[in-house]
Amino acid sequence: MLPVPRRTAEQTRQLILDTAIAVAAEGGSLALTLDAVVERLPVSKGALLHHFPTKAALLEGMIDELARQHVDEVRAEAAKDPEPYNRNARAAMRVSVNNPGDQQDLVLGRAALVACAIDPALARRWRAGTDVLAQDDPVDPAGRDDALMLRLLANGLWMSDLLGLFDVTPDQRRAIGALLTGPNAP
Repeated sequence: MLPVPRRTAEQTRQLILDTAIAVAAEGGSLALTLDAVVERLPVSKGALLHHFPTKAALLEGMIDELARQHVDEVRAEAAKDPEPYNRNARAAMRVSVNNPGDQQDLVLGRAALVACAIDPALARRWRAGTDVLAQDDPVDPAGRDDALMLRLLANGLWMSDLLGLFDVTPDQRRAIGALLTGPNAP
């Protein structure tokens, strides 16, 4: 039998985060416990506690990871846009319009929303993790508030998806995207 390669500390940390995110995506915020996460891991509870000594620390790590994933998704979308002004804001809108998410995404989003509502420090972590999108997005002086409006609308659509506030059809999503980011937007 070949020896199993050891994971690095960063690989173990990422495995724990991925597993915790899967637990929250499947069962919501109430299902997320350290024991529920460790039951699915090929590492000991001690290893989990080494990286995340408390559930609060695990939640912080999860919010940071989800923010990183969101930033990566928006940046990938923004890379398709040749117009520099408000590129990230338009990309965030397209991500919201084009990716309503599956049931697990919605459960995970609700769990993150609940966590941020209960602990405002988690909401501040999310903002700190995603502020880079606004900071590195050149703003057209003629349309200074356009990027903010696009971000607010993208967040509103995301919130509607999370809470099931409106039934937005795929055709309506395309129309929203065309209206807000231009009919020929990438």
